[in-house]
Amino acid sequence: MFNLISKLSTAMRGGAREVLETAVDANAIRIFAQEIHECETNVQQAKKHLAGVIAEKLKLGRQVEEQQEKLQRCQQAIREKLAEEDEAGALQLAEEFTQQEEFYNTLKQQHDQLAKHEERLLKSMTATAQKLQQYRAELRMAQATQHAQQATGKLSNHVNDYSASFSQMQDSLQRIRQKQGDFDDHMQAMDEIDAQLNGEPPPKQERRRKAEAVLAELKCRNSGLA
Repeated sequence: MFNLISKLSTAMRGGAREVLETAVDANAIRIFAQEIHECETNVQQAKKHLAGVIAEKLKLGRQVEEQQEKLQRCQQAIREKLAEEDEAGALQLAEEFTQQEEFYNTLKQQHDQLAKHEERLLKSMTATAQKLQQYRAELRMAQATQHAQQATGKLSNHVNDYSASFSQMQDSLQRIRQKQGDFDDHMQAMDEIDAQLNGEPPPKQERRRKAEAVLAELKCRNSGLA
């Protein structure tokens, strides 16, 4: 009994999986487009984060320069105290210099860390943007292919209807040709009747007579050349 229940549960899971796979396949292009859109949204958020990193790095860069100038002024003050042989004053300034130098090193380290973070983030964003560009091109191709396949499918589904329409068109064309041919025959018959009533040879005989005259003239010319 337990074995049967287990198999039934497995069958239900398999059926659910097939339904999900069918739904995914039916909406594959839509899902692909949404995935690209979400990735592009993430890239935009990453740009904002990168802008914040760069702004903070620039701020720290200015602080590093200011602190460096302060250290240089402090060193100059120590030299002046030493020149004046003021050891106590020089020592006091040296202690201040040490504190300022530690602060400078902290700022410099933070600035360098942000610079590395900026480099890594920019490299990652560049690679992502290039990949997204490829996927967008693939999406456009997939959409164009889908449209072409849909159009082909519609034509295939209505091939019998089109065949019937073509058959009707061909029948109409044949009737038109037949009607026009009958009209031409009628007009030719009328011309022949008029010619006979007027004592003239029918058009066909007249054309035959002219053709024989042309042929005789050419034969005569050829004989003269010989």
